[in-house]
Amino acid sequence: MKGVRLDHATIDTDDVAASVAFYGHYLGLKPGWRPPFGVGGAWLYAADGDYPILHLLERPKREGSGMFNHIAFRGEGLPAYIEKLRNDGCWFEARPVDETPYTQIHHFDPNGVRIEITFEEPLGAARIASDDSAPAGRSVLDPD
Repeated sequence: MKGVRLDHATIDTDDVAASVAFYGHYLGLKPGWRPPFGVGGAWLYAADGDYPILHLLERPKREGSGMFNHIAFRGEGLPAYIEKLRNDGCWFEARPVDETPYTQIHHFDPNGVRIEITFEEPLGAARIASDDSAPAGRSVLDPD
């Protein structure tokens, strides 16, 4: 795939306002537009940026790896990427992002880290997946 670059990181938080204040105070990040995902959260933008670099999702605290949720990349070539995942037999989910021209694909790396690839290419209105369930031990993916 050509054109890949780091897009954003996502952190789960049980206190969105405190997290927005923290990242604003220490890093100068500013809250901005976010699609209507149906779950609380915020997207934080660099002061001079036009896209969000940190996504916050409202979630209860949990044990284990902390509140890190996933890492996201930007990519090009949506149909070829879906074909590659299918050919490799990887579990994935692809879905359009409401009110944007973007499609997100979610899957996992060999370490169990959730990977999101965002394409500025339309998928259509329907979500597609390799099957109807996430891999064993993994929950259904949340929007970010």
